[in-house]
Amino acid sequence: MSNQLLINPFPNGVGLNTRSQEFDGTIQLAGSTVATGEPINWGDIISGIGYNEINWQTNSGYSGPVYGQAGNATALVTGLAASAGVITVTAAHNFQVGQVIRFKNLTSVFGLLLNGLSFPVAAVTVNTAFTILSAITATTTSAEVGMAVSGRSATIPLVSPPPPLTATVTALSASGSVLTVTAANKFLPGALVTVSVATGTLGPLLTMSLPVLQSTGTAFTATMPSALSGTTGTGTATGVNPRQPFSVHFESVLDSGYVYQYNNTFATLFITAQTSGAAAGAPLGNLGAAVYTAGALADCIRWTAKFSKC
Repeated sequence: MSNQLLINPFPNGVGLNTRSQEFDGTIQLAGSTVATGEPINWGDIISGIGYNEINWQTNSGYSGPVYGQAGNATALVTGLAASAGVITVTAAHNFQVGQVIRFKNLTSVFGLLLNGLSFPVAAVTVNTAFTILSAITATTTSAEVGMAVSGRSATIPLVSPPPPLTATVTALSASGSVLTVTAANKFLPGALVTVSVATGTLGPLLTMSLPVLQSTGTAFTATMPSALSGTTGTGTATGVNPRQPFSVHFESVLDSGYVYQYNNTFATLFITAQTSGAAAGAPLGNLGAAVYTAGALADCIRWTAKFSKC
């Protein structure tokens, strides 16, 4: 999963009262739009300023409150290359030399080696790339989808999660680092799921909790720690969903014309717009990849959400 929810701590990014926990922030969308909607992981809200939230961009190095800094705290990573101890990261950004960044939700085989690790920025190509120093090597990829965030960014904890869920697994398949599990389920993006498969050769390789990317109700996908392969099998899947908001609203800050509609059942965000050339008032249609591709959505998306404390 590469979509990232952000909290701007000023002036009222996080609120707490006797009945609810309330948030106000922005979202970065890193993947290409699909008809099933963009997955939203409410268990991974971090502090920071979106790369396209121009009202808050700054190169001054200002350090803000505990929950983040006023500056460009995120970057959409679209490529990785390693050579002689230097990793070049292709990304729209305005990080500065010496600024500590960490990688989140990278999806390629190379990117999986960097997820969760922090590095100081060694050099920058303004707005297009930056480098870090590391002995980690892997095959160059220009098809990365993920995030680099300011090292000062903090994950914002939610109220207690819902109870565990269990699903019966009827089939498995692996493609690179993505696992597809066929099972009637109610898992949501961001759920940590343990897949226990008694048959086949792929199941025994899945020895840890895996983060769910997206679910259709009849199957779900999850990210594996490395590219795995093996024969299918049957068994069980057990996991805990992140808590879902009881009230949520997404909107464009830039009056882009895009309309954002959230589906609570599958925790997905649908991006819609009037079909090109259609008459005013015509039905909305899902945006195609030609309109919204990785990192190309020229919009600042604001969101507000309320979570029950019960």
